[in-house]
Amino acid sequence: MTADATGRRPSLEERRRLVAESLRVGNPGNNARDLPTQADPRHDCQIELAVDEIKPYEHNPRRSDNAKFDEIKESIRACGIRNPITVTRRPGEQHFIIEAGGNTRLSAIQALWAETRDPRYQKLTALFRPWRSESHVLTAHLIENEQRGEMTFWDKACGVAVLKAQLEAEKGHALTLRQLDDELRSIGMSVNTATLAHYLFATDRLRILGDADAGLSGLDVKTLQPRLNLLKRYAQMRGSLTETELYATVFEPAFKRCVDEYRQTQAFSAAAVCQTCEEALAEHFQESVTQLRTMLNKLVQPSSASLESTTAKTNGSPPIAPADSPPITDSYARQQTASVSTSNTTVASSTKPANTQDVSAHSRAEKVATLEPFTEQVRRFATLAGVADCLSLDATAPHGYLMQALSLSDMDSQSPCKRRAWGLLALISGQLRDGACMSVPQSTAEGHWGAHAEADLGECMQRSLLAIDHDFMGWLLDAHDKSAGAFCRIVAMVRESSAAFRVTTGPNPQSRTD
Repeated sequence: MTADATGRRPSLEERRRLVAESLRVGNPGNNARDLPTQADPRHDCQIELAVDEIKPYEHNPRRSDNAKFDEIKESIRACGIRNPITVTRRPGEQHFIIEAGGNTRLSAIQALWAETRDPRYQKLTALFRPWRSESHVLTAHLIENEQRGEMTFWDKACGVAVLKAQLEAEKGHALTLRQLDDELRSIGMSVNTATLAHYLFATDRLRILGDADAGLSGLDVKTLQPRLNLLKRYAQMRGSLTETELYATVFEPAFKRCVDEYRQTQAFSAAAVCQTCEEALAEHFQESVTQLRTMLNKLVQPSSASLESTTAKTNGSPPIAPADSPPITDSYARQQTASVSTSNTTVASSTKPANTQDVSAHSRAEKVATLEPFTEQVRRFATLAGVADCLSLDATAPHGYLMQALSLSDMDSQSPCKRRAWGLLALISGQLRDGACMSVPQSTAEGHWGAHAEADLGECMQRSLLAIDHDFMGWLLDAHDKSAGAFCRIVAMVRESSAAFRVTTGPNPQSRTD
């Protein structure tokens, strides 16, 4: 104890008082109470975690429960988790989340821990990856689920829509279809622009149908979108309805009626939805369905521009500029003509075609009707095999359909079953016969050709055939595999009804039987 300023040393009592005061100083505040209890590593590494410290990723795009949950649970009970789960952690949060795949395995081991309290299930070794962004985690789950073939078209569409919104939030501006395609490729997810356009149209305009029927397929959307766009053109030609008003007042109430019927029958038909929308629009304009369908038939003809102008003048509204409507290509016109001609009450099927072009369209429509059971079976197999997004109905194709090329950049990452199914359907379609590769022109919402519309179908086929090996025969002969059964029925239909599979193109028909 040093002397004070006057040189006097403090007394013993004074020193005791000073020591007592120093002991009454309080503890410092806990400024780290909001930090995680464990500092996160800065690099990828393995860490041991209690299973209760990990939560499933709440935005997992695959919304349906894994049908193999019980099988996975029993496998973990017998052998543990062989492949480490990958986890990450958002800044400032206490718990970890699944970073890319593994939600089912986590749920299974957590269930085993809750049921048994066996120490074997209390902790697990996980691969930790530092946090990057919400969009990165969502992309990782989309890629993982796609590679496992565990997602429906609707799940993928919703996942891509959420990812688009997240990317826009992170970048601070909206993304066009082209920009979204570039962003997805930069983060390791390859989806061609045509498929992206279908995803965004489905989630933006068909959510009532998709939320009710998780089995809504890409082929359903390919059927609905052009028909609804044609009805939109007609509505714009007849009145001043905006697209938003048309969906809110006409289409969405029609969708709800279709949903009510689906819940009773558990049977969904895109053609029936189109028919319901046509009837609703005809009722809105107080005209007969026959009159509306006659006008739709005329709209898909090359003279439809003058028809729009004439009708618009008759209704007292300004004519619609061609740029305001989607281009009506030959492929689009064929699809619309076939769709209209196969309706139950269409006028075109009851009247004699007036010219050669009408004869050709009429023949194609008859061919579509003849092949309908076959193309429906093709659609079923494509859906079961996970390649329905590549399927496109086309009345000019040898067997009524074509397969859009898979992306060559990520084809090797696809499952062998998916590549094999694509190759089988492409072979049966006849689009690769005689060295002539018939490709599928997929137009995007921006009016440009899809990024992979002209991909090398021959290269896709060569890679697909690599998946046809001894496993192929095991799959084909498996009586319990639904996709194998669907493919066998396709082969049987081709063999038994070969006379129906004839090619008719242009004013000078040429026929050949496959």
